[in-house]
Amino acid sequence: MNAGRKFENRTDGPLSRRQFVQGALASSAVLAFDLWCWPAWAAQSTMQPSLLSGNHFDLAIDNTPVNFTGRPSVATAINGSVPGPTLRWREGDTVTISITNRLPVDTSIHWHGIRTPTDMDGVPGLSFPGIRPNETFVYRFPVRQSGTYWYHSHSHFQEQTGHYGPLIIDPARADPILYDREYVIMLSDWTDENPETILSNLKQQSDYYNYHQRTAGTFLSDVQKKGLVATVSDRLTWGHMTMSPTDLSDVSGATYTYLINGRPPAANWTALFRPGKRVRLRFINGSSMTILTCAYPTWK
Repeated sequence: MNAGRKFENRTDGPLSRRQFVQGALASSAVLAFDLWCWPAWAAQSTMQPSLLSGNHFDLAIDNTPVNFTGRPSVATAINGSVPGPTLRWREGDTVTISITNRLPVDTSIHWHGIRTPTDMDGVPGLSFPGIRPNETFVYRFPVRQSGTYWYHSHSHFQEQTGHYGPLIIDPARADPILYDREYVIMLSDWTDENPETILSNLKQQSDYYNYHQRTAGTFLSDVQKKGLVATVSDRLTWGHMTMSPTDLSDVSGATYTYLINGRPPAANWTALFRPGKRVRLRFINGSSMTILTCAYPTWK
């Protein structure tokens, strides 16, 4: 793990109110944005990742102090931010991305979903050796596609600690999707725990972070709905599995906080879309574990 990062191991105990709220957000992230009321410059400077466009990019990977939960921690940042800047390419161009590693450990960038030459794919041990501390690696390849993608580390647990960012590729011809405004929405999960500790906890107890267990009450309820034989059969089947039937993910809001463009739930998002305006939302799930459900306002 990155040197200098401080963690506190979580111990078993009852869920706090904050943990309960975080857990609720895992099952349904309601994304609400005051998109229309923000001036374009304000959206770029406060709620959107910074934007880098063109065909040459300089990125630096380093540790940076953060506080998403009320507890100071350290993230793996790209150009000093979590998420990293939005990279905007154009189909048909050849892009050059210079990556400088300022971490005390190796790093990498994998271009998620991008068709690249093997040695430019960015997976250490498979396509290249990785980027060592104080070294710079230059990616260079032609852009053969368009759409919404993202990039992230394939080294250590750096993706979980903030090493990720949006990637937008404009089509070579006119974009067939018409819109008045466009926004990138990068979803992710964050933990103040050391991700290595999380993995260790799961290896020792697969439901370590799953508090929503079935009880005698749910057993009786299932018997009423399905009958005794079917309910017992179902319980026996789940008893032979290494996962809980009541949790979608191995890691839950017991340790996770859920971020939108690097902002926690306390960032106080507000809901207002202007009817009649076409807004393009580019959703990217950069979570290490979490499946997220998104909703937005509709009008009659």
